[in-house]
Amino acid sequence: MTQHHRPHHPALEGLEKQLGLTFENRNLLHLALVHRSYLNERNNATESNERLEFLGDAVLSLIVADYLFRHYPERPEGDLTDLRSALVRRETLAKWAARLQIGQYLFLGKGEEQTGGRSRALTLASAFEAILGAIYIERGPAEAANWLIPLVEKELLEILAEGRHYDYKGLLQKTAQKTFHITPTYQVVSESGLEHQRVFEIEARLAGRTLGRGEGSTKLIAQQAAAKVSLPVLQAWVAELPPEQPKAESEKSFNEDEPV
Repeated sequence: MTQHHRPHHPALEGLEKQLGLTFENRNLLHLALVHRSYLNERNNATESNERLEFLGDAVLSLIVADYLFRHYPERPEGDLTDLRSALVRRETLAKWAARLQIGQYLFLGKGEEQTGGRSRALTLASAFEAILGAIYIERGPAEAANWLIPLVEKELLEILAEGRHYDYKGLLQKTAQKTFHITPTYQVVSESGLEHQRVFEIEARLAGRTLGRGEGSTKLIAQQAAAKVSLPVLQAWVAELPPEQPKAESEKSFNEDEPV
């Protein structure tokens, strides 16, 4: 262990404790924390964490796919894909990064710092992937998987319990198109919160009729939440149609109904 590979980074010692890992090459861990905004303000910083993020993204996808394949042999490919998507999405990674307090260790430019970069979901998710890439280089694939899997297992329990792996937007669209030949639309009702902690409220509509509302930290999450609430509403409307009513007639009668 040489001074060259373990330079004195007092702040990084705290992060190592949070990660539960000690880096032989602390420069690698340091690099994983360098946001590109930092390069513009430091003459001695020549590389950001984007290359490590690229590697970490691939490592993350492989570890998660391998875990799901081995632990859910009864689930078809479509289910595994949905579960993987829920696990590797930006919001999940940002949550993990926040839990590990990665934000406080980031090297940011002043502008990024002042606009809330330490808690921005994209910045946190990118740093998480970069750190995973650094762990992969430092410790190898097996230890990278051992470090990540406890996070994956805990998150999976929540995803399955909350049904976050279902594509509610897709289900709502299929139901609407099959019966009424109409595609649902999504309208932003309100936005609140700080610039880097936005909360969107979105309404799902069909032919001008409100189906339901949902909230989320991104428009996509809010749309999924709205679709989840709206799906049973639409299914109830479909169940009330006359059993032998042709689809063209059901579309006509739906459009003629008074808006909710």
